[in-house]
Amino acid sequence: MSDEIRRLLERHYAAWSKADVEGIIACFTDDCVFEDMALQTKLEGKEGVRGFAQATFAAIPDFRWTPTIILIDGSRAGTEWRMTGTQTGDFPGIPGTGKSFSVPGSSVVEIRAGQIQRNRDYWSLATYLGQMGLMPKAE
Repeated sequence: MSDEIRRLLERHYAAWSKADVEGIIACFTDDCVFEDMALQTKLEGKEGVRGFAQATFAAIPDFRWTPTIILIDGSRAGTEWRMTGTQTGDFPGIPGTGKSFSVPGSSVVEIRAGQIQRNRDYWSLATYLGQMGLMPKAE
């Protein structure tokens, strides 16, 4: 089962890195929950994830999400990753600055029937905003 989950998560991150909205959606259950803790956003169902992905790619056309560690325990996984890109457009609450970013983060993922049922992302919004020039960078 862990090999199946690893392949699912690798497909998930690859789809995000190719701006493949349908590929992203295919990784999730119909009743999925996707939470971005930094943005304080909770999306429910595939349509919620679809809208979030579309908004992300509209604001950050070169978005990449690269896993560096994938740990699996039964039907749960923890990942460490880095997201990169250049925010050229506005994202809800964050104006486009044309600046590039590289921010590490992690996710806790719950799998059901070979798909992602729940995904919680944790990353530093302060780091991101600092790299965007929207707040002072951390020392």
